[in-house]
Amino acid sequence: MTTIDITAEEPEKNSKPNSELNSEPTPFTFTSSHANGSPSKWLITSPHSGHYYPRDFILKSKLNSQQLRLSEDMHIDALLADVPQAGASLLSATYPRAYVDLNREPYELDASMFSDPLPDYVNKDSTRVLAGLGTIAKIVTERLEIYDRPLAFSEAEQRIEKIYFPFHTCLKQQIETARDFWGKAYLLDVHSMPSNAVRKYKGGKSGSVDFVLGNRHGRSCDADIYDVVYDFLTDAGYYVEKNKPYAGGYITEHYGNPSEGFHTLQLEVNRKLYMNETSYDLLGNNDEIRNLFSDLVSTLINKTHKKRPKAAE
Repeated sequence: MTTIDITAEEPEKNSKPNSELNSEPTPFTFTSSHANGSPSKWLITSPHSGHYYPRDFILKSKLNSQQLRLSEDMHIDALLADVPQAGASLLSATYPRAYVDLNREPYELDASMFSDPLPDYVNKDSTRVLAGLGTIAKIVTERLEIYDRPLAFSEAEQRIEKIYFPFHTCLKQQIETARDFWGKAYLLDVHSMPSNAVRKYKGGKSGSVDFVLGNRHGRSCDADIYDVVYDFLTDAGYYVEKNKPYAGGYITEHYGNPSEGFHTLQLEVNRKLYMNETSYDLLGNNDEIRNLFSDLVSTLINKTHKKRPKAAE
């Protein structure tokens, strides 16, 4: 099985620390694509594909390794690995969304999860918090609660400071640099969705909806950007829905501002297209999906290719 072994056992007393288990990786992986020394105008993000599960997190969870990964956008980072060669920069999460969700406001937290009162600046009542899916999630999918004990707010704060803010700082820097250089910046935020999320729809290569495009109902990017992606995927034989059941999350909404030159679009891919949803194994067609993403990026770059504005030179 192509899963990460996240099973943990309580360490023995007086045992020496395991450097591999206790080392902290960087909060994200960023691969730049600079054509002729110029910043790419396209940034591809994968905020939910992280699969580094810290040992202390595993020990505090009452879920097994398979259950913990249910909310992970499994393999999306690997399927996007070639997009820098196609001309787009790539920003991928290291840690899973069950640990800290990068597609949320910085402080969307459920007060019932914590042993101490939350500061006034925390958003305790958003629809995402009420659904159990705040910045520090209460559940994974299927309403399975993650923790067997309350958390201290300081723990949430540490995750947000060390992981959330660095990711968003990098994201913001990249799109601002691109916008300042080219006059416009484009962000494609890529996720995966369980097949049962779209099971009421029929058709497509997955037997249902293959992809969902979210543009916040037309507010996060110009219509021609959406049209390019829609036409590319449908011409390839895929069934594509717009804004249902996913219209775009925090990243799409927060960074999308076409009037200021920032265009964002969320792309959800049906997991049934590329993986076994029970074993989590990749299917034999993963090269086809990798190539699809690379070809999509090449198409987007060609369609949005314009010379740098003279005012910016």
